[in-house]
Order: sequence, then C-alpha cells, then structure tokens
Amino acid sequence: MVDMQRVALVTGGAKRVGRAIVERLADAGFDIAFTYRGSEDEARTLTNDLAARGRSAVAIQADFTQLPGAIDAVENQFHAAFGRLDVLVNNASAYSPATLAATDLPLMRRLWAVHAETPLLLAQRFATDLRRSRGHIVNMVDLLAEHPLPRYLAFCASKAALANLTMGLARELAPEVTVNGIAPGVVEWPDEYPEAERQKYLKRVPLGRPGTPGDVAETVLFLCTTGNYLTGQILHLDGGRSIT
Repeated sequence: MVDMQRVALVTGGAKRVGRAIVERLADAGFDIAFTYRGSEDEARTLTNDLAARGRSAVAIQADFTQLPGAIDAVENQFHAAFGRLDVLVNNASAYSPATLAATDLPLMRRLWAVHAETPLLLAQRFATDLRRSRGHIVNMVDLLAEHPLPRYLAFCASKAALANLTMGLARELAPEVTVNGIAPGVVEWPDEYPEAERQKYLKRVPLGRPGTPGDVAETVLFLCTTGNYLTGQILHLDGGRSIT
C-alpha cells in the first residue's frame, strides 16, 4: 500500500518564523521533519507539541555552516523516519550585520553556506523524492535581496543568490516540482529594535502594520497546496513596502 501521508521538511524550524511554518503545516495535515542548530530545548518542546496533535515529527540537529556534513545528517535522519517528501522549506538563516570594512571571508562564506549552498544541496539530495510526490520547494528570501543595506552587504548578497537559485531550480525541477520564494519585510521585530525606528519603517508600509510569522506560514501553505500553478516566483510579503 502506498503511503499517502504528506511530509514537510523545514530548516530552522524550532522557533520564530520557522516554528510558525512548522505548526501551520502540521495543522494542515503534514507530518514534519525540521532542523535546528542550537535551540535544543525549543526543538524538544515543538516535537512534543506536534506529537500531541497526532503528527509524526522529527527534529534534526544541523549546523549549515558545516557542509556537507550537515546535509548528510539531514538526508540520513529524514530518510530513516519518512519514505516520502512533499514540501521542502528552506527557512534557516544567519542574520549578520557588517560594514564593508568589517566584512571578511569567514563571514561571507558562512552566509553563503546557509543561504545559497544549503538550499541547493538539499534540493539536489531530495530532488527524486520531490519529483516522485510532485512536491514543492519554498525558499525564504528577503526584501533586502532587492534593496540592500550597506551595513548588511554580505547578508543581502547571499539572499540575492537564493532568489536567483529559486528561479534556476524552478526551471530545473519543472514540471514535477514547483519552486518559489517568499521575500518578507518585517514579520517579527527584533526585541531590541527601537520603537522610533519601528514607527519610521511602518510609515512606508501601505498596509500600516508589520507582518507576522503567521502571515509567512499561511503563504508557505498556499504555495504548497492551492498555489500549484506558481513556480519561479518571489512573493513580496511586505504589506506593500517594496512599492514605496
């Protein structure tokens, strides 16, 4: 008998936006594998929460600055638990500010590994599974990929590489697999972000509010279900900020 239970793999899924994506996909009926780097307590809690909802869940520790070992761990532990893959969400991110003068090769290579090499290698390793299930890849890009900030040059460039990779993978994996990206604006304020700066940002958002992790999760679910005639697209989930 063919196993028809849908399965999603979400990188960086233990907390914040990643956790919201995991929980929304689980509520929609997906069994879940998710990766985390250092958030072991959060990963354990999330796994228990998903089990209480009746979902099979596997947490995989992986540091995506350590390649290809981290990819090997994800592939091996995922296939030990599940026999199919329907959705791959490349959400893991490293947000490191640095001016031009302060940017060095270790920083650039760390960001490139997380934002470009890891999504490419995971797509490579899981291409057969995704083609078999006629599945979906969703890459978490960033509004800053198109509007780079000088203090985040390496981060912005690595996210721009992910946007380009999204389009390339969409062509490579068609027609069996859709590949799309989401470019959020603010969807979760850093705790230390000044209130004055928040209000300054919101004045340039036509919808007048920041996004939420739930907004991201709903968009991921759409791209993995009813939005199945979209591929190679980068959706600006920013309340209109990109047009102001």
